[in-house]
Amino acid sequence: MKKFAIKGLAALAAVVALCMFFSGTIKTISTAKVKIVTAKSGKLEEKLSFEGTLVFPNTEEIGVSGLSAGQSVTVRRVRVAKGRRVKAGDVLLEGEVEGLEAKLDELTKTCEDAQKELLELERKNGEMRLKRTEELWIEAYDALSEAKSAQLAAQTALVVAARMAGVELDGGRLPEGVADAELLACQQAADDAAAAAEQAQKSFTSANRLGISEDVVTVITKTRELEAKIGDAQAQIAELTVLRERARAVVAPHDGTIVEVSVKAGDSIGEQTVAVVMSADKSRGVLRAQTESTDRRIEKGTQVEAGSDGGKTVTKKVTDTGVTEEGKPYVDIELSDKDITNLGGAASLMSTPVKVTVSYRASSSTTLLPVSAVRGTGEQRYVYVVSDTQNALGEQTLKVTKQDVKVLAEVGGTASLETDLSRQRIAYMEDRPIEDGSEVMLYAK
Repeated sequence: MKKFAIKGLAALAAVVALCMFFSGTIKTISTAKVKIVTAKSGKLEEKLSFEGTLVFPNTEEIGVSGLSAGQSVTVRRVRVAKGRRVKAGDVLLEGEVEGLEAKLDELTKTCEDAQKELLELERKNGEMRLKRTEELWIEAYDALSEAKSAQLAAQTALVVAARMAGVELDGGRLPEGVADAELLACQQAADDAAAAAEQAQKSFTSANRLGISEDVVTVITKTRELEAKIGDAQAQIAELTVLRERARAVVAPHDGTIVEVSVKAGDSIGEQTVAVVMSADKSRGVLRAQTESTDRRIEKGTQVEAGSDGGKTVTKKVTDTGVTEEGKPYVDIELSDKDITNLGGAASLMSTPVKVTVSYRASSSTTLLPVSAVRGTGEQRYVYVVSDTQNALGEQTLKVTKQDVKVLAEVGGTASLETDLSRQRIAYMEDRPIEDGSEVMLYAK
């Protein structure tokens, strides 16, 4: 009987062992296998690609200086092109002032004729000697003329100031009660000028009583007229001669790069015409890349690599950011002359965009996970957080809990989450569907 009991216990133990074996096997077969990743905190990094062209934020417009209204210059030759580097004094274009030679001939003849007439006047009146009374008359006449001109200018200034201030003059004077300091100063200047003119008039009246020969008046008036005509003609000749030389060779005022050439041979340049635009003195060009294709905020100092595929590249940093007139954001990368040369030259960079790769790094740390560990679409995103638990048999098991998250960005295979999941274990890459509360196990190694 005892022997039979022992055999029964052995059989029972075998059955239990067999049940446990099959139970484990069934559990292994029925439980979802997953991979587990531990969430970490870090700054999202990615490579952003744009296209950039060379621009010069600070430029200078070049024309023919010294032209007045109605004057024009015909372009004979343009000696620069867009993108060319020039030195101070290099000739940008050559031109010719239209009608200048004829005008110079006319002025020269006017000057010569007046000079001859003045010499003839001096010849005929060479024996004329001014009396002291006539000298006093001339001095008084000149003083009165200057005083009258000053009075007119002061009164005009008062009228303009009063109208700008909305004050109506009364008999050419400010009305009572005006307290504006500027208007009162203008009134005082007008009064002083009127008093000076009145005194000059008295002096002239006194000198005029002494009498003066009409011949003397005629000679003095004519002499002054001829001298003024000669002086005016000579001034115009000098001005036109300078203009002719400027037009013959319009030169670069300083070192720089030609940004735009808006004229060609045969064109006519007027007073307001911009013939050439060049970079401002001591300014540098920038590689400007529009960044509207990304919502990333690229800060100054961000590292950038610029250049064509398979060609030379330069590694620089973002030096400025801004928005175009059309509202499109951009970044600027300042380039040295050597950088521009290495990238193919200014002409090429201004017409053909080059690749600009920005090494973006988020300014703040977030939770980083593999994209495959984040589920859902749109705003409905979630993850399965893994926790240790114990089943009814006292066995240690793994269980997943659904947790909603907010995804800030996805770059390559990495997702950036606003939700803080630091050091929590996240289940992903399961071999079958799982849900909130599912029991899972790791893939066998």
